[in-house]
Amino acid sequence: MENRLLKFFAFILVCTFYSCANQSAHSTERNAKKQEILSSLENVSEVNFKNKKNVLLDVRTPEEYAEGHIEGAINIDVKSADFEEKIAQLDSKKNYYIYCKSGGRARLATEKMQQKGFKKAHNFSDGMSTYKGTVVK
Repeated sequence: MENRLLKFFAFILVCTFYSCANQSAHSTERNAKKQEILSSLENVSEVNFKNKKNVLLDVRTPEEYAEGHIEGAINIDVKSADFEEKIAQLDSKKNYYIYCKSGGRARLATEKMQQKGFKKAHNFSDGMSTYKGTVVK
């Protein structure tokens, strides 16, 4: 009886470790893909923005936004006095993909959002200054 019980617990232990290792590998793969996408705004088309959980956020000034932005992007100027008030109105459970002109303001906005509890706020490392895709005005 003890031998069967020992084998049963060993089996459960092996299954648990296998499951954890498999989830970890999948999670690592998913994070690597996300980092690849976020390495350049040129990869913005890799994100499915038809999925309402994904939001494209342009944190440049309204004037810069009006000169040309990526279709579907929401504009909230990170340098405006009411930035934190505006992001407080957003759903913190959604995935935010943030860009600016060259990456600096997007990084700042991402940090501010993460401090406010946005766990899925990510910035593109570059910005509109190098973007060669389609823009709307």
